[in-house]
Amino acid sequence: MELKQKLCVAYAADDRYTKFLGISMLSMFQSNKDFPEIVVFILDCGMKEPNKEKLQSIAKEFKREIHFMSMAAAVTGLELNMGSRKISIASYARLFLASIIPDSYNRILYLDCDTIVRDNLMDFWAVDLEDYLVAGVRDTVDSFFLKKIGMKPDEYYVNAGTILINLNSWRKEGLEKKFINFIRKHNGNVPHHDQGTINGVCRNRKRIISPRFNATANIYSFTAKTIKHIYFLDSFYTQEELDEAKRNPAIIHFTTGLVGRPWEENCTHPMQAEYLKAAKASPWKEEPLQRDTRKLSVKLFSSFYRHVPLFVSENVYRFLSLLTHVGE
Repeated sequence: MELKQKLCVAYAADDRYTKFLGISMLSMFQSNKDFPEIVVFILDCGMKEPNKEKLQSIAKEFKREIHFMSMAAAVTGLELNMGSRKISIASYARLFLASIIPDSYNRILYLDCDTIVRDNLMDFWAVDLEDYLVAGVRDTVDSFFLKKIGMKPDEYYVNAGTILINLNSWRKEGLEKKFINFIRKHNGNVPHHDQGTINGVCRNRKRIISPRFNATANIYSFTAKTIKHIYFLDSFYTQEELDEAKRNPAIIHFTTGLVGRPWEENCTHPMQAEYLKAAKASPWKEEPLQRDTRKLSVKLFSSFYRHVPLFVSENVYRFLSLLTHVGE
């Protein structure tokens, strides 16, 4: 399979998130017309037929290939019972990609539903994965969570919302079994679900790439210095790297944060217009903005952060972060 000929992408969603999946997929098709072929595998975690038909209509419009893979069928027979704790298959879907995707595919790009693709993905897709299990962007997760999953403070932790996966190595090295054992070891309570599992298992075999391929909400709210301070990080991207990612993001990842979600009221994300533009071209173009689902504490801190001196708000944020870890 020639890398320059075929882009292979995976999404996972239940029926509630099909709309966001469709809008992300549409933006990806719009921004990657140079690929002769694009094939999309959708990990179906409970989609209803009307929403599936809308996704198919998008693929048909752009003359792209789309396949629905039942997650219920894919995990049949797997031992996922973690004692009395029940886990959501959707929360761990990407861990099973190596067995779900046909063996003819040696790599796949996984995208979360809350993303918008606004540039060609060839540079990301063509990243050299030799000796690496995944390639992704560093996340703003503090050292507390690294310790919880057995990682050292100086190890890189990636955000798995946009991640390039070496399927060949996952198959050869039995990563699926290692993932399941890792989840069992943590009694089904891995911080950040499959993201924490991928980081904990892949450890130092993660290739770090430019943040423009996963521009999360925090880089629009905080400076590089602030991120290191409030998340207890020894190192992170430089301010120049974050500025370039904000100026020219290839993938915008609308993670939860101070700015809100672009499909909700009161959103202050500076790239909300990119989401709304893609939404207006989709089968969900007539749907209004949803109500703001952020917790009251987040809304209050968002306003507080914008109106008080930086050194005050940073230390309050850091203190609140510490409080959330008490008892964990």
